[in-house]
Amino acid sequence: MRSSVHPSGVTGMTGVAAVSTIERPLPLAAADTWQLVDALLYSVSHDLRSPLLSLTLSADLLRDVAGAVPEGSPGEVAMDGLRYGARDMERMIEALTVLSRARRRTFDHDRGPLGLILGGHLVMSDVDDLVRRVVAVDPMVVRELLDEVTGQGPVEVRAVIEGDYVMLSAPVAADIPSFEGRPLIALVSSLQTYAGSAVERLAALQVLLDRQGAAFSIEAERLVIWLPLGEPR
Repeated sequence: MRSSVHPSGVTGMTGVAAVSTIERPLPLAAADTWQLVDALLYSVSHDLRSPLLSLTLSADLLRDVAGAVPEGSPGEVAMDGLRYGARDMERMIEALTVLSRARRRTFDHDRGPLGLILGGHLVMSDVDDLVRRVVAVDPMVVRELLDEVTGQGPVEVRAVIEGDYVMLSAPVAADIPSFEGRPLIALVSSLQTYAGSAVERLAALQVLLDRQGAAFSIEAERLVIWLPLGEPR
């Protein structure tokens, strides 16, 4: 170590020991990065709504005031563009709100029998007593996914056990826009394209299932769901 004289004339000690007590910041990968993502989603989806609403209401007010913007004038065209643009932005912000809610949602159950998920559907499986098998997810979330993709009516669901998971497969009946990869990636890659569509709802369901260790994909016009098996309480 070496000594140093400060401008005040006080002699101090500088060197490695002086900074060794400072903790090195954790890299983002080692920190709880999702807390940052949650904060960003909440901030964007909530804090931007007030100024956006002000723009929309101001444009509507000017349009409604008699003579404020002459019909067919460039001002009317500009005002319509402002209104449509604000509403388009509101649609995209709402998509982020949906993701924020999915990240914060409290599950009603952390496990349940497959019978709660498969009830009402035609089940094709070689697994004995399948409906009594317990999965470690909230069954209502899986039902939401099935209803979103296969429709409200009964469908044929194939089920197999793969290690510590049960794999469910059902035909896609809903009109879902084409997208590549997982729905969450598709949505955040192009809010303009997918906000407000079924892809937005699938992205939120992906977040909910990922939080519980489950996953799903859509392949060859079929919905494939992987659910972790659990033990009954």
